[in-house]
Amino acid sequence: MENVTVENKNLTLAVTQGSTEKKKPTVDEVQEWLISYLSQLLDIELEEISTSTSFARYGLDSSASILLTNDLGDWLGKEIDPTIVYSYPTIEVMAEHFGA
Repeated sequence: MENVTVENKNLTLAVTQGSTEKKKPTVDEVQEWLISYLSQLLDIELEEISTSTSFARYGLDSSASILLTNDLGDWLGKEIDPTIVYSYPTIEVMAEHFGA
């Protein structure tokens, strides 16, 4: 089997081609992805993003939440319901939910 590298938002996950399972990212990797994503989306410095600040506080509206969950789902290799940002409203708790 050949290893394929998938890059998205400055983070990389190695996936074995033909494998039915993808390595689940760590909590830190998910957190880094979310910080990088918000930094690019909102055009603010990485250092200005707090993992305990709510997505709503950053001004994410419903369409931005849909973009975030679609892109995160693509990165994780799974479909994510956009309303999850209400159940996991911060980077910290969302990373804990999706990370290993």
